[in-house]
Amino acid sequence: MTEGEPQDVLRVASRPDEPAPGPGQVKLAVHAVGLNFLDVSLCRGEYPVRPEPPMTPGVECTGRVIEAGPGSNHLIGKEVVACPALPHGALGDTVTIDADLVVERPPSVDPITAAALPVTYQTSWFALERARLKPGETVLVHAGAGGVGMATIQLVVARGARVIATAGSPGKLEKCRAEGASEAVGYDDFEAVARDVDVVIDPVGGDLLSRSLDCLAFEGRLVSVGMAAGAPPPVDPARLIARNADLIGVSWGSRYPWARPAEVRAAYDELFRRCAAGELRPPVTRVVPLDGAPAALADLAARRTTGKVVVRVGSGAAAS
Repeated sequence: MTEGEPQDVLRVASRPDEPAPGPGQVKLAVHAVGLNFLDVSLCRGEYPVRPEPPMTPGVECTGRVIEAGPGSNHLIGKEVVACPALPHGALGDTVTIDADLVVERPPSVDPITAAALPVTYQTSWFALERARLKPGETVLVHAGAGGVGMATIQLVVARGARVIATAGSPGKLEKCRAEGASEAVGYDDFEAVARDVDVVIDPVGGDLLSRSLDCLAFEGRLVSVGMAAGAPPPVDPARLIARNADLIGVSWGSRYPWARPAEVRAAYDELFRRCAAGELRPPVTRVVPLDGAPAALADLAARRTTGKVVVRVGSGAAAS
């Protein structure tokens, strides 16, 4: 794979036989792969981690363990959710991964739904944990109709807190309300509505982060989880001191699966339980075959998608 737009640089191809899994590794027969803007950035060569081509994108998947290296035989035959480490991503029939990075998938959550959980819902879960969210608090969620935004709205409501969401169009504002936001407002007007909020979850960045600091209540917490609009301007510490506020950064995929595996598993336990109870509804709006992944990523790059796009690989995605 060379660098460029997904539809130009990705292709389905046979690859040499993979080596057997080493100690502490497992090989999965892939069922489904969730697509993310991260995959577009990888194709373009813009992601901070830039593996040398050839490379396989796909950082979240479901599958069945078909081979295991020494120390991992107990996982043979297990249905799992996994986050492969680059450059050997999940967009293929099989993927080999460290056994510590797989979590058993309960039968109550189907493979397509489970493939949409890791990146967005884990990011939201850790953002709310870092924010020390309590029932009854009010959370301002920016980009509420995006992947992290929808996951955050659902989790906040499930935990007994209130959501004010922002979005960029009437249709997206209505989507925020449908997901559980008690109020939804455009980016130009949110300061008038979101006053003295306890928590802000911001995947947008840019000047939105700076504007959001003025919405925080005493001891409020702003969690930055992305910079879709670019880097924010510098923050004067005096603005935090005046409110006794916290400014927190969260990047789930860069460290948490390796640095906090027990917490990641605890997050999956809650996510699986709430999915089974109907409290979380991963917004899978499009399912494509493996050879449809380049076009689907092109649509994602051009903002022509809503919700989550998942690639179905093989018949295992129909498993329950």
